[in-house]
Amino acid sequence: MERSTRRILTGVGVGLPLMALGARLWSSQGTTPPIQEGRGGGLSDGIASLEPVRLGGVDQWLLMRGRSIHNPLLLFLSGGPGGSEMAWVRHFNAELEEHFVVVQWDQRGAAKSYAALKDRDALTLDQFVSDASELLELLTTRFSQDKVFLVGHSWGSILGVLLAQRRPERIHAYVGTGQQVNFLENDTVSHLRAYELAMRYDDNQALAKLASIGPPPYTGPDMAKRYMTLMSLASRHAGRRSIVPELLSSILKAPEYSLRDKVHLFLGLRDTFPLVYPQLAGLDLAAQVPRLEVPVWFLLGREDYVTPSEIAARYLEQMEAPSKTLIWFEHSGHTPQFEEPEKFNRVLIQQVQAMAETRSEVLLH
Repeated sequence: MERSTRRILTGVGVGLPLMALGARLWSSQGTTPPIQEGRGGGLSDGIASLEPVRLGGVDQWLLMRGRSIHNPLLLFLSGGPGGSEMAWVRHFNAELEEHFVVVQWDQRGAAKSYAALKDRDALTLDQFVSDASELLELLTTRFSQDKVFLVGHSWGSILGVLLAQRRPERIHAYVGTGQQVNFLENDTVSHLRAYELAMRYDDNQALAKLASIGPPPYTGPDMAKRYMTLMSLASRHAGRRSIVPELLSSILKAPEYSLRDKVHLFLGLRDTFPLVYPQLAGLDLAAQVPRLEVPVWFLLGREDYVTPSEIAARYLEQMEAPSKTLIWFEHSGHTPQFEEPEKFNRVLIQQVQAMAETRSEVLLH
């Protein structure tokens, strides 16, 4: 009896600290490492801040990192809806922190901002753009800068184009990658591509899955599952090096995400995507935004079968803008910023920034 009691007490003695540790990890808000000089000292005018801000009446989280707060602002709009690319940009594109104040925003219902999902009526395309517009004002005021560089990826590229249309006075240049244009055409072309690839490689499993999900548009309670299946099949047989293990590893190691954030990162996509995706069925940026008043760059993966790059290239060709640049990433699919990060970083640092700043000087004179 005494031995049994001792075992119970020992178990409790071990279990309580573990439970306390688990609770602490779960409730933690995360941290971000400081920006360091070459010898490991902190930078007096650098920034490494992870903090909530109030946008559209709810708390949403920002990660801001840069060697100097006087460098140009670079705002990333993540893919989704409900997605967070905070860990991936930190992992693959850290070089940008040397030249910009890199700002990442976990939007409503995504990872660190998952709690904002409670207000489901606010999960509208216009509200996301309104939140982004508020964020522009917050950033330019805080850092005493007039404009930001804007990068939009996938879902974020929809927000990016609409934001550049609404607030050109706050944007140096817009950079679209994995650029969305017309949702129905996009999904239709993706479906055809997936079918062609399955036939070419005699992939009976893929053909069976395509038959089960049917052609777009996808509606109903299982639409998110059908869309995700299409995305997976459209990228199959691409022949490129898979970066999925590196993507997952960077999420698990990211100090900015608490344990709760990591769970919410996956739940955000599951819960937010089905609420927003149906609103995009009639989206056609070529018709709705034929002109932008800022320089436009499209950095497109040659093998992007998720948002077929020829649709984006055609849109850029038709678009009116002060200047337009198309750069192909020959070894990339939907995520050039992570599949060919060195080239992506170099384009932003050497070309986009220089071009926009030269244009600003001309306007000043």
